[in-house]
Amino acid sequence: MLKNISSRIFPPKLLLIPAAVILAILLYHFKGVFVAATVNGEPISRYAVVSELEKEGGQSVLDNLVTNDLILQEAKKEKVTVTQSEINDQITQITDNLKSQGEDLNTALAAQGMTQKDLQDQVKLQLLVQKMAGKSVTVSDQEISDYFNQNKSTYPKGATLASEQADIKNTLQQQKLQQAESTFIDGLKSKAKINYFVGY
Repeated sequence: MLKNISSRIFPPKLLLIPAAVILAILLYHFKGVFVAATVNGEPISRYAVVSELEKEGGQSVLDNLVTNDLILQEAKKEKVTVTQSEINDQITQITDNLKSQGEDLNTALAAQGMTQKDLQDQVKLQLLVQKMAGKSVTVSDQEISDYFNQNKSTYPKGATLASEQADIKNTLQQQKLQQAESTFIDGLKSKAKINYFVGY
């Protein structure tokens, strides 16, 4: 009974008109969700852009996302955390390094297509890996001495082991840490059950 009354007051064809108007308004308002650009009125869909990007770097991006997830999962399992203060200290160091080269952090981020949030996320992941993979990284006095003797010709005249010790230790630590991080991530991947549903 009610259905009959409503169909007499609002015929089905009339009900479609407001729905079409609302849909048109929504499509216009959120056009950036569906259309990336128009060329002489012809649309280029966001899907076309995404498809092209996937062809160019889909596998690399997917591998990065898988690695990031593995790091976060392992950190949670090992109860390893990074504080906002640690992240801020690292970003300050990056900012200072860029300034010493006459560059600005925001300009460098823009050139990479990154935001401050992206940088914070990357720094967090890097610090988590350092904490988990770098636990056993040590540099002995003998290694420092050997490095100095092997590279003596590259140092300024009059340089001594004592004057170069701190820099050599830092260099060797960074080299060992990079190796340890690479081995650590390879280990995570080899133990993980990863299912890929797309191929690039």
